[in-house]
Amino acid sequence: MDGFSDPVADHGGWEFALATRDASWSPALYRIHGVSPETFEATPENIRELVHPEDLEAYSASVRLAIESKSPFAVQHRIVRPDGEVRVVHVRGSYLPGADGAGDRLVGTTQDVTGREGDEERLWYLANHDSLTGLFNRRRLKEELKREISVARRTRESGAVAILDLDRFKDINDTLGHVAGDGLLVQAGERLRERLRATDSLARLGGDEFAIILPGCSLDEAKRVASELLGALRTGAVVRIAGLERPVLASVGVAEIATDGDRSPDELLVEADLAMYRGKAAGGNCVEVFDEEMRAELADRVEVEGQLRDALCSDQLTVHYQPIVSLADGNAIGFEALVRWNHPHRGLVSAAKFIPVAEQHGLIGEIGRFVLDDACARAAAWRHEGTNAYVSVNVSPLELVRDSVAETVRAALARTSLPPPLLQVEVTETSLIDDASKIAPALGELRKLGVRIAIDDFGGGTSSLGFLSALPIDVIKIDRMFVEGLVHRPDDRAIVAAVISLADELGLTVVAEGVEDQGQQSELRELGCRFAQGYLYARPVPPEKLSLEAYSAVVQPGVGDPSVIREFMRQIGIPARMGV
Repeated sequence: MDGFSDPVADHGGWEFALATRDASWSPALYRIHGVSPETFEATPENIRELVHPEDLEAYSASVRLAIESKSPFAVQHRIVRPDGEVRVVHVRGSYLPGADGAGDRLVGTTQDVTGREGDEERLWYLANHDSLTGLFNRRRLKEELKREISVARRTRESGAVAILDLDRFKDINDTLGHVAGDGLLVQAGERLRERLRATDSLARLGGDEFAIILPGCSLDEAKRVASELLGALRTGAVVRIAGLERPVLASVGVAEIATDGDRSPDELLVEADLAMYRGKAAGGNCVEVFDEEMRAELADRVEVEGQLRDALCSDQLTVHYQPIVSLADGNAIGFEALVRWNHPHRGLVSAAKFIPVAEQHGLIGEIGRFVLDDACARAAAWRHEGTNAYVSVNVSPLELVRDSVAETVRAALARTSLPPPLLQVEVTETSLIDDASKIAPALGELRKLGVRIAIDDFGGGTSSLGFLSALPIDVIKIDRMFVEGLVHRPDDRAIVAAVISLADELGLTVVAEGVEDQGQQSELRELGCRFAQGYLYARPVPPEKLSLEAYSAVVQPGVGDPSVIREFMRQIGIPARMGV
């Protein structure tokens, strides 16, 4: 088992392997118990000898229950040091399972709380510490950060604050369960603590996010420390999945505690958080430092958020439509509805600029309803004019998880008398990967309405293709990055060919996104792709600029189920044909 470095004096870490009964203690833990590694072997029997006889039963019961139930535990008890001194410790631990029972262990922390064991001191401790890891909580961290800002202003010596977030922690929870996830958080917290100085502050902000205050560190020094912390996690904290040990990876964002002291604790945490997420977007397992470019981006986001609220009240949002065409004859079979912002000073703002802000600040539901209503009304009007093209609407995963999307869609269809097969809902592949269990029920409700479901940006994710058969999906929209490389990159062509073949086997429709030239179109036709979308055919335009006369649009349900096609034809008044 790995050893421990020297953490804060009153707080020691430990690990206990259940199969081998090997224990590993940090130097601080030996000091708390008044023993040394040279004279004391940390076996279960020897550890029990250090527990106060009157507290031994409660201590043993807590540990035994943790092992039997495979759950976290916490117990406060007295210890008797070899010199006879009695001290009070607070022990927290978690059960961390290995593969097939091999390598299971308890990991945790022990803190000397002698003199603080009364009610008042205990309440203080609970108010300032995370209940799982024993680290500072967000409240206490912000107090420490406020103090450090004052110190930096007074001493004219800068410091740094870092936010560390474990990469793909959700996969561990989903694969091994929350008990294993909790155990890993305890283990990760201890690995971080043992690499820090006594003057540094470490906190768990919630979930798998930790924060570190590094007094007197320049940005270069803080970046070096952060890299060392990542190394400590990679080499000292492991998780076992499918019988294999996987290193624990993380992303870190660093922000400077400047000597001018013009940043509040909340502002510094936002800056470090923004840098951390930039690292995750770059692939994770890295350190990013908040810089002036990010500061400008942050200021812009704050400004956009305020102006977006005004835009929702002053009819500045509009919906543009881009045709989805048949590669056989170039006719449009549908139109994707794309929201735009007619900003009074910025001009036309794309969704990529303001949708993330809307999601972050709770505005996405209102925007989603606006686009849905406009799209359904347009499709109904086109149908009245004799053009039976469907409309495709993007739905944020937040809408699917939080809102009653099915009820919203049902109401929009009823108001406009639009047949459900003429509405398609698009969900990004990454949202399915991240939140499939939460999103699946909403997709099922939409499918019951007769609405089609499409996966947008397909191929850009990293998950198994198993969810294609598990979820109610009708259409796959191939990510534009693969379409871009069709002609010149054999690997991209092979991926597109595989997706089209798989879709055929599953009875799904494929739409290629981002088609910009004749070469890509020719390759898609050769591979058997039937539908496409991109600048080669048309850019997104306001509905009044659409020339519907140029299209002979016939809806393509794309479900692969003749009964669905017949029902659609019945609803729009087209007689069923022989062979359908």
